[in-house]
Formats: sequence, structure tokens, C-alpha cells
Amino acid sequence: MTATERNAWLAADDDALLRACDFIMQKGTGNGGQKINKTSSAVRLKHRPTGIAVSANEERSQSRNRHIALRKLRYEIAMNIHAEPDAGFALLPSPSPSNHARLIPWIAELFDRLNETDYDLSETAEQCGVSVSQLERAMRKHPAVWRRYCELRPAKEAGPDLRS
Repeated sequence: MTATERNAWLAADDDALLRACDFIMQKGTGNGGQKINKTSSAVRLKHRPTGIAVSANEERSQSRNRHIALRKLRYEIAMNIHAEPDAGFALLPSPSPSNHARLIPWIAELFDRLNETDYDLSETAEQCGVSVSQLERAMRKHPAVWRRYCELRPAKEAGPDLRS
């Protein structure tokens, strides 16, 4: 998948993204009282073009869970579908977590850079023209990004992380 195709999915409106997914409703589990066990409020989405699947059952409302699942799907596409890095990418300032329109493409480009350097923070920081600590701070600002980086970084670097 090219960066253009990936970015088109990231920027697509919710309806277009839903049309590209298999949509499964199911009964939720966990807290929520009797309603969660009686209604099919949990949502599972599988994006057909990428094969990425996500689910959401955080809320009692199916429409709210669908919205949450779509947001999770965008994050997963951004962190898992890699393309050639953009030469004009500016790491700093990183977008705020509430600004999804800027955050999701930023995450995708960051993971393109990390993938190109085999998840080497110092090499990625050098490519982006920032210090390693600035890069790490920008990534830690978004817990899902930091968590995914920790899962993907090479075993030689992946010692015990006592700061998490």
C-alpha cells in the first residue's frame, strides 16, 4: 500500500471507512449492568483492504462504540501500514492528542520514519533534526504511540523499561 492510499484511508470520513469494513455487532462483556449483556452494543470492525481488526465495547451505546472503533482503526492503520517517509515531515511541534485531523497523519509519518531506521531512536531523531530526548518526549505524549514503539523496537534495545 502506498502512502497516498494509506493517507486516503486515514483522512476518509467515517461512512467511507465503514463501507470498507466488515461490521460485526456483538454483546459486550464487563461492567455496564444488565444492559451490556442484553444488547449488541459492542462493535468489531475488520478493514478489508488492510486486514486490520479492532473492537470497542467501552460504552453502552452502539453508535458511540462504532465511533471509538473507527478512531482505533485509524490509529492501527497509521502505526502498522508503512510507506516511504515524506521528506518534508516536521516532527515538532507534535499535534495535541485532541487534534485527530493532524495527529493521525503525524503518527503514520513517524512510524514510516521509525520503520525505515529499524526503530532506532537516535537515527530517527537525526533524520528529523531533533534530539533523541525530544523524539522520545513527543512519542511519550501519546501513550498508544509509545506502547507500539516499545513492542516493535529491536530486541537488542528492548531492555527493561522502568520509566513506563
